[in-house]
This record gives sequence, C-alpha cells and structure tokens, in this order.
Amino acid sequence: MTETPAPAHFRIRWGWFVGCIALGLGAIAIGALVAPVAALPGYIAGVLANVGTTLLLVGIVLLLERRIVDSAIRVVRSANAHSNDAIRAQIRDLEDRLAAEWESATAENIAEKKAETARVVDEFTQRVVDEATPHE
Repeated sequence: MTETPAPAHFRIRWGWFVGCIALGLGAIAIGALVAPVAALPGYIAGVLANVGTTLLLVGIVLLLERRIVDSAIRVVRSANAHSNDAIRAQIRDLEDRLAAEWESATAENIAEKKAETARVVDEFTQRVVDEATPHE
C-alpha cells in the first residue's frame, strides 16, 4: 500500500507579518495623535479592547480551524480507505470469476471463453461506474 505524503510545511511570510504589525501600530499611533487630548484615555481603552477582542477571535479561529481541517482530513482518509477496500474486494471477486471461467477452457471453446470474459468485465466495469456515479 502506498504511504500518504507528509503534509507540506506551512511557510510564514515574515515580510507580510511584520508589515501588518507595523501598519497596525502606525494606525494606532496616528489615531492617538489625531484624538483630542481629553479623549485620549478613552481612545487607549478602546484600542486595548479592540486588540484584546482581535487576539481572542484569532486564537479561537486558529484553534477551531485546525480541528476542523484535521477532522475533515480524517473523514476523507477513512472514506478513501473504505472505498479502496471495497474496490479491492470487487477486483478479487472478478479475478476469481475469471479464473473459474478459464479453468474449463479447451481449444474448442476459446472464442466462447473470450466472449464470456468480455461480458463479465463489461458487467464489472458498469457496476463500478454505477456505484461511483452520484444519483440525482
């Protein structure tokens, strides 16, 4: 059985990361410079509340996103494994049927055996296609 490839390493783009932090801090500083002196304590409290809320939401989203993605990966792998097992069982059944068919082959009935083999293979193929095609 083939191994699943290792997941790609997530690469952080440090330029974007540092740039976003610098722009955010710059926007906060500009807001502090523009705010009236009397409103400065309220501005700082609002900024801190917004930063706290943002960090809380980012933390929750990152934690949940990881769990959701991991769950989805597990479901897909399980479905693939089940599908692979099912198709292997069908192929073994086809091989057994063809082997049984050709055990009784003689020089006189080769054409008949070829026709029966083609029919069995076509039947198998149609069944696999029908099972794989979503029904609307």
